[in-house]
Order: sequence, then structure tokens, then C-alpha cells
Amino acid sequence: MITVADVVADPALNLQVVAGAEELGRRVTSAHVSELTSPGDWLRGGELLMTVGLLLPMTVPQCRAYLSECAEAGVAGVALGLGHGLPYRECPDALRQAAGEVGVPLLTVPDETPFIAVTKWVFESIAAQERHDLQTAMEINRTLTAVATNAAPLAALLSAWSASSATPCVVCDSRGRLMAATAGADPSFVERACRAPFDPRASPGGWSMVGDVEVHAVGAGIPLAYVVLGADMDVTSRNSSTVLVSLIALDVERRNLSDQTEWRRRGQVFTQLLRPGIKHERAQHLSASIGLTGGYYQVAVVAAEDPEALAFRVHLGLDGALVRVHGATVEVAHTDLAALTEAVAAHAQGRPAGIGAATAPETLAVSAMQARSLLPISEQLGRIVTASEGETVSLLLSLGPPEVVRGFADAVLAPLDHLDPRDRLELLRTLDQWLRVNGAWDPAAQRLSLHRNTVRNRIDRIAALTGRRLDDGDDRMELWLALKARAALPR
Repeated sequence: MITVADVVADPALNLQVVAGAEELGRRVTSAHVSELTSPGDWLRGGELLMTVGLLLPMTVPQCRAYLSECAEAGVAGVALGLGHGLPYRECPDALRQAAGEVGVPLLTVPDETPFIAVTKWVFESIAAQERHDLQTAMEINRTLTAVATNAAPLAALLSAWSASSATPCVVCDSRGRLMAATAGADPSFVERACRAPFDPRASPGGWSMVGDVEVHAVGAGIPLAYVVLGADMDVTSRNSSTVLVSLIALDVERRNLSDQTEWRRRGQVFTQLLRPGIKHERAQHLSASIGLTGGYYQVAVVAAEDPEALAFRVHLGLDGALVRVHGATVEVAHTDLAALTEAVAAHAQGRPAGIGAATAPETLAVSAMQARSLLPISEQLGRIVTASEGETVSLLLSLGPPEVVRGFADAVLAPLDHLDPRDRLELLRTLDQWLRVNGAWDPAAQRLSLHRNTVRNRIDRIAALTGRRLDDGDDRMELWLALKARAALPR
């Protein structure tokens, strides 16, 4: 970067500072000569503006207006030419005073230094700086390329980058989990960087700006990872950043190709485990061959428009899962029901999906069969359905269209709906928990963290409001069905 101070420092030009010395650090991007008294429209910022003041009235107000317009246009400084045959041999006091007030560096150019010499010096210095920056960037690129063949290329690349650039770099996976970061990167920057790819302002592919960071997606169509760089880069870092991102992308793609082989192998084992009647010993042997250590697994089945793409997204987003494509569906087995449900909801939002009961590896076919049978119910409800609720939901739906089911629930629970919202929620929650433990007072009180007498009083109140005798099995069944209908078909 060339500054006004650099121009002044060259003894060959013999420029003098007469005002605005505290602003000499301004960047100079070009040199321009103009005798206009209102040059703002012809400036783009960063110019060292040279003039002999031929048409400029040398009064403080006029000079202040002239320099204020120059400052608004972003000039780096103003240089006044002095000498024989020129309007001024010394800098006028009005111009010096105005420059001090406005805060624009004001220089004088002596008679022996033509404006073209200043212009030539500025552009030659900028060109030399650009050559230096380009040579430095090429050296960085050569270094990055050399370390890309390292046994741990990602760590080596970031180490080489941090040694040559102050710009922090963070690499995170498709779920925003940190893979690597440059040494010394501020923890708050790392945290922001891992969130940035999922910011609404981030574009789904290529690269985008999110606040003070650049986000580069790695992978065609489905991102495999994200490279996040601080956006405030110098020229050298900017010239080398594309090489850094490309080499990181190559490493991530290489890892993905290696991982896909293992993914396919796990899918083949999953297919064998789904065979009905597989022996316990055989299932244990297959599970051990791919490192499965859990005792029980749930199988999720998702209807997909693009099964291969969905399977890949779930594979990337759910550690330890078994994933395979089966016709127009994707089947996934996992030990953690919450994680499985979250992954399906995140990657297959709006698609019919069923999740079977937890089973041992040798009976995964049962869980898969349950999950497949829940797809029509899921499609009708517009949400994921699990085996634990499948039979109840099927029964409710068999009563008629959703409007009929909702009407039944409204008719039964109407007396509670007219209560204060907080009061209504307390009663409905108490009724739900009490029915779940088959009307047992102590277990219900324990679930609700209430005294048993409080539970009893609430149940008595519900009975009085709804007109149901809760010691009667039919009345209990009506209330239970109404609660389930509300849960299954919310408005």
C-alpha cells in the first residue's frame, strides 16, 4: 500500500507538508491533475489531487468548500504546485488554514518538480507494490501446494496459511462441527465461522459473504464442508485464498471418496441385517465387522424424491448410522431415537417418514417393517410417526376425516377449552399423565412433581367440568382418545 507519507518521504520529489500532517497515512491509489473548483464528480477516492490553484478564489470559505468536497470524494491529499509563471510561489494562508480545518493533507510541489514526475512516481510505486504482492502470493501458493501432499494435508495447509497470512481460516463439516482452524484463531471467530454457513444470508452453494466472513462451500450440490475466511484480507492473502480453498476442497473430496467406500460397505451389511430370520450369531458377527456396539436400534424409513441425495445427506449428518437406498425410500438405523428423529426432520422435512420400535440387530427387519407401514399415516398427518404411537394414530384416523376427529376432540374437551389458558394447560397435562399411569395417584403425582391430593383435586375438577365419571372405563377412553386426537391432528 502506498500512502501520502511515502510520496512525501521520497527526496527526489521534494514535496513539503504544510497542513494535515496527522493524515499522512491515507492510501494513495492514483495521481490526478485538475484545475476545477468543484472536482468531486471526477474523483473516485484515493487520488493525490494536484493543482496550481489557477481558478480557486483564495478566501478561507472558498478554500474550505473546495477541500471539503475533495474530502467527501475520498482524496488522499491535495498538492499545490508553486513556482515561476504559476499563480503562487508560496502556499496561501487561506488554503493552509482551510486544510487544517477540514483535515486534508496539503502538500506543496516545488518549481523543479513537474506534476508528471509525481504522477509517474505514484504509478510506478503502485506497480512495484503490486508486483511484490503478486510474487509473495505466488510464494505462498507454492508453499501451500507443496504441503498439500502431507500425510495430514488439512492441518499442514492451515499451518502454512497461518505462517504467511494474518487472516484466520476455519473449516467445518456440513453440520457446522469444527474440523480445523488456523493456530491462534480467536475462539469467538471460530464460533461465528461455524454458524455462518447456516445463516439465512449464506448462499446454498459456491461462496457468500456473511457479516465479516467469507463462506466457501465444498462439494457439488450437497456441501461436504465449509471453508470460512475472515473477509478483511490484504492483497497478498486475497490472491492466495483461492488456492487455499481449492486445496482444502481437494482434501475434503478425497476424504469423502474414501468415506464413501466405507459407507457402501456399511449399507451392504445393513441389507444383510434386514433379512428376516437372520441368526443371532450371524447378526452379531456382521455388527462387529462394522463396529456396531449398541444393543438396540430403531429403523427409520423415508419416502424420497431423490433417495441417493437424501441418503448421502443423512449419512453426513448422523454419525454411526446405517443408511441404504431401497427403491424410492431411504432406510436408516441408529441407536439414538432423538438423534435419528432430528436427522430425518432436518434432511427430509415434509417427506413421509416412519420410525419402527427399538430392536436387537437380528430383528431389524421387524423395526423396518413397522416403519414402512407408518408411511401412509405419516403422509396423511404431514409429520414423522413412530411405532409407539402408530396404532393409536391409525385408530383415530379410522374414525373419519381429520375434521371429524378434531370435532370429536373439541366436543369432549370443550369445557376445558373455555378456561384460562394456564389453568387449561395444567388440567390437560394432569389428565394426560394420570391416564398414562392408568389412574394411579402416586405415580401421577411423581410425574407431575405435585402432591397426590393436588392431582386428585384436579381430576375431580375435570370430571365435574366434562361430566365424565373417571372411574368408568368408557368415560376414561373418551378423554384419552380426545387427548390423542389433539396431539395427532393439531390445528
